[in-house]
Amino acid sequence: MSVATIRGALFDLDGVVVAQCLDFMAIKHEIFGSTEGFILERIQGLSGQERARAEAILARHETEAAIRCQPLDGVVPLLRRLDHHGLRLGLVTRNSRKSVDLIQARLALPFSAIVTREDAPPKPAPDPILLACRRLGVAAHEVLFVGDFEFDMLAGRRAGVRTVLLRNPVQPFSHNADHLIASLNEIPPLLGLSDRMGSA
Repeated sequence: MSVATIRGALFDLDGVVVAQCLDFMAIKHEIFGSTEGFILERIQGLSGQERARAEAILARHETEAAIRCQPLDGVVPLLRRLDHHGLRLGLVTRNSRKSVDLIQARLALPFSAIVTREDAPPKPAPDPILLACRRLGVAAHEVLFVGDFEFDMLAGRRAGVRTVLLRNPVQPFSHNADHLIASLNEIPPLLGLSDRMGSA
């Protein structure tokens, strides 16, 4: 694999671009009184005032996290390097547009396409990946998608992109990952990029 065959790179947000600030267990406990399942999917099963309350709680947690989160070590120089080499960059997240906008206002990351849960059915559906590819103007087989959870790998596999799992204690392996990495620093060699960025 090289920059000759990969023209775009997509990234998950929490745990990949920014350090994980959301306490999913605490959010689930506050909304549902238990910690089973996945938040968005469980909210989908609610209606009326119950759903409005759940969405308000989730929005509060996401806003607080967006205000205090910090970029993951190495992600900013990595994105600049990929951009320098002409790769189209996108963000695909189950997070909200509001929280992503807050993060972008603080960090100004060089993403040409951002897809949130308001734009398409959330991962593990392939829809947000495919939408990001269309917005970047690249074919799915020309795209690398970096995530840290099985939903990312499933969505990427279903969309036909190259999947890269950033390994972590919760998700050390996935059968749906084309590549396993322990650090974002492994992405440039994976793409066959030179060690030097040049003048950028």
